[in-house]
Amino acid sequence: MKLKLIAAGLAGALAVAGTASASSFNHGHGKKRFAVHTAHVSVGQRSMLGVAATYVGLDRAALLMQLKAGKSLSEIAVAQGKTSAGLVTALLAPAKLKLDAAVVAGKLTAAQETTILTNLTTKVTALVDRKLTPKTPTGKIRLGAVAILQPALSYLGLDFKALVSQLVAGKTLAQVAVAQGKTADGLVAAVVSAVKTKLDAQVTAGRITAAQETTFLTQLQTSVTAFVNGSH
Repeated sequence: MKLKLIAAGLAGALAVAGTASASSFNHGHGKKRFAVHTAHVSVGQRSMLGVAATYVGLDRAALLMQLKAGKSLSEIAVAQGKTSAGLVTALLAPAKLKLDAAVVAGKLTAAQETTILTNLTTKVTALVDRKLTPKTPTGKIRLGAVAILQPALSYLGLDFKALVSQLVAGKTLAQVAVAQGKTADGLVAAVVSAVKTKLDAQVTAGRITAAQETTFLTQLQTSVTAFVNGSH
């Protein structure tokens, strides 16, 4: 199930349910039919998530992260010291304002508004309680040569040409490190640490799993150590 389902469902519930409920009161009268086009609520997905984020006291990114982790909006609200009912009320507030205006303008009756809001409350409550199935990342880890070279050059304090000239002269990376007043272990750690920072971001973004990262870094540690010592 895609993450957009929650946002689309919230927005769609307000637009579609509102229209359908208003339609049920038309009975063929032109003035009432006009209400279908003017009194229904159309709220964007980003707007609905923004309302939810504001109510629970999180920024949009943090809210989306928890939704992707499998929590419902209701659970997030409770964890933030709020209530599920309060969240539903907050999400319905824009709809109620528009419907109130429609009643004042004579385009809907108070009874029609009540029925519309009742239907909307049922739909939005169901969406607030819905959980997304956490998506298991299936991406592969791809690492370019630059990801290895940049932290190595930075640690050694050399540019690419200077490093290559020493390697061509027969030195290992470990020997180059010592000549620069560094250590082979420090060089390995610098490379692995830089790569870990990149992979941490991919884990956070849900592109790879923490287990994938751990396995890859273990293998990287072995490979880089061998390469630095000239045994790769």
